[in-house]
Amino acid sequence: MKGFSSNFKSVLAAAFSVVTLFAALPSVAAAEEEDRPVIKVPRGGGRETFTKNCTTCHMPDGRGGQNEGGYGADLRVTKLSEDEVVKTITEGRQGKGMPSFKGMIDDEKIRMLAQFIKDDLRLKN
Repeated sequence: MKGFSSNFKSVLAAAFSVVTLFAALPSVAAAEEEDRPVIKVPRGGGRETFTKNCTTCHMPDGRGGQNEGGYGADLRVTKLSEDEVVKTITEGRQGKGMPSFKGMIDDEKIRMLAQFIKDDLRLKN
């Protein structure tokens, strides 16, 4: 009977340890999540947005010219700053045939699109 009592105490102590450990895990995990920086993953890059919205007028390589959408500017040589490109995409240029994409493309994607135009489409000299 003494052996049973000793074994029972050992099993009970082990079970208590496991329960205590599992009870502490959610608070530890929550604390770890709070300490981690928030990483925002873009929902699609500038190239994807360009392909979906801009190639009709500006052609797949950004060279623009006469096409089915009218006459698109050559984005490879634009002198606009990135902020000016954002403003142009957002507000459009009605007198030049550039439509406004405000409300059609979210602000984050417009910014990524402007970066793509300035960094990837620009002709390298």
